[in-house]
Amino acid sequence: MNQKNFLSIFIMVLFLTGCQSIQKSPIYPAYDETLLYQLPYDLTYLRTLDALSNIPGWELDLTEKEKGIIRVRNLDWSKLDDSDKRLISFNVRRVSRTETSIQIAPESQHTLGGGDLMKLINQYVSAEL
Repeated sequence: MNQKNFLSIFIMVLFLTGCQSIQKSPIYPAYDETLLYQLPYDLTYLRTLDALSNIPGWELDLTEKEKGIIRVRNLDWSKLDDSDKRLISFNVRRVSRTETSIQIAPESQHTLGGGDLMKLINQYVSAEL
């Protein structure tokens, strides 16, 4: 009888601790839209940088113009276990001499707020057309 109680308690503890470790944060839908502009690379990168530096609650974290990377950090995020969801990286790529694309990097496409940032980028860059 004592072994049965021990075994049932052991299984219950194993089950309860396993459920806590499996719990994950929600996966948001991917925002994989690519914006295309008939603008040179330098101007598109600059306008994207302007747009992302003027958003309340977000700050520039990393900029590498040669690689076409801009990363922003969400300052309003409060969950410590989801710290990877605080960052969104954008790729600015030259398609041709007069055409450039902007998209959220694949590792950031499921981050909350990415679609809103892309809309704001579109407003800033489209003002140049």
